[in-house]
Amino acid sequence: MFQANVYKIMIGAPSDIKEEVNIAIDAIYHWNNINAEKQKTVLLPLHWSISAYPIIGMHPQKAINQQVVNKSDLLICIFGAKLGTPTQDYASGSVEEIEEHLKAGKPVMIFFKQALNINEINIEQISRLQNFKKEIGQKALYEDYNNVDEFKRILEDKLSLCINDNFIKDKIIVNELEVNNEISHEELSDYDKARLKSWTSVDNPDFFQAHFIGGCIYGLGASNQYEIRSGREKIEWDSFFDKLLKLDLIKIKGYDKYNHPIYQLKESAYKYVETHNL
Repeated sequence: MFQANVYKIMIGAPSDIKEEVNIAIDAIYHWNNINAEKQKTVLLPLHWSISAYPIIGMHPQKAINQQVVNKSDLLICIFGAKLGTPTQDYASGSVEEIEEHLKAGKPVMIFFKQALNINEINIEQISRLQNFKKEIGQKALYEDYNNVDEFKRILEDKLSLCINDNFIKDKIIVNELEVNNEISHEELSDYDKARLKSWTSVDNPDFFQAHFIGGCIYGLGASNQYEIRSGREKIEWDSFFDKLLKLDLIKIKGYDKYNHPIYQLKESAYKYVETHNL
């Protein structure tokens, strides 16, 4: 148990953006999994579909503002092929959420999808969206992405940068001794150690992944393959790689054509296996 500062992250998007909303929620939980205890900071995702309740007597967007926008500390806003439906005061609900955050002095991160399905494009909507993008570009730095895999990678990086700049108040500079002491207390489970030992026993030090409908396969080298069929299994594997990165036992060599990270063992991984008699 630990005490923590809690910050609420709102995810806003027109109705054509669905998968990215779930990716953003996962990215927030992923940040918590790695950083929450160490940084004494917890992020909570907000989205109108899960954070707002039915109410009568006001415009729907005003209800969302009252129940969600006003409680948010940061807005992640994602656009695809639509700007959205106009509200009483703004060009769309998403635009109103951006402006309300800006008026309150809260940070906003805006993302635009570039690769669009021709069947999803409405000429009037895309024209309004392009005009908005041109207008917002005069007062904001936004980020473009091509597909959901690229969005996931970009968002995880940008979210960490934004949180560090805006919400992590105490910047702690540690010397090499403190870093080594922290690393020495990082624990791998017996299963983690077994996987690491298996990985170091093969000739190829690279990790690979292959995705298919209903799951994916993770490979530690060429001969050790693991079939992943549930979100829980994937989260557990992500935790495994996060631990190895923290311990400086692996590095990110690059990304495959689907923007999945390619991990590679470092010399320290082999020394870890030797010194721990694995």
